[in-house]
Amino acid sequence: MGFLNKVILLGNVTRNPEVRYIPGSGTPVAKFGLAVNRRYKSGDEYKDETLFIDISAFARLAEITGEYVTKGMPLLVEGRLTFRTWEQDGVKRSKHEIVAENIQMISRPSGQSDRSEGTASSENSQITDNYSGNDTMDENDIPF
Repeated sequence: MGFLNKVILLGNVTRNPEVRYIPGSGTPVAKFGLAVNRRYKSGDEYKDETLFIDISAFARLAEITGEYVTKGMPLLVEGRLTFRTWEQDGVKRSKHEIVAENIQMISRPSGQSDRSEGTASSENSQITDNYSGNDTMDENDIPF
């Protein structure tokens, strides 16, 4: 039996990416949030549910993300689900997050304004992670 860990999300960036560098190796790491909406019907009315998901990108993908991605921008993120655990002030903590392997900037339909500063591209832009290093690390390795 094979295994598959693949996540594809389409949503809006909730905060500007924060780019830091792993001490020792100097590998760039970008962290940002993505809001993903789901609409469903409950009885006779429609309800909206929003999930806020943490995204991490490594190496060149992190640098490009930090340079071009801004809050409010629509993105398609393709990656894998990870689970991290750490201890903070004597309390064990854990969370799921997505490690991005591919990020595609989605252009807005004509007539909608771009919330980010600068010019909006009329074409979608795709960024792919070619980082093949070991990105499993201890919580203390990440500088934020």
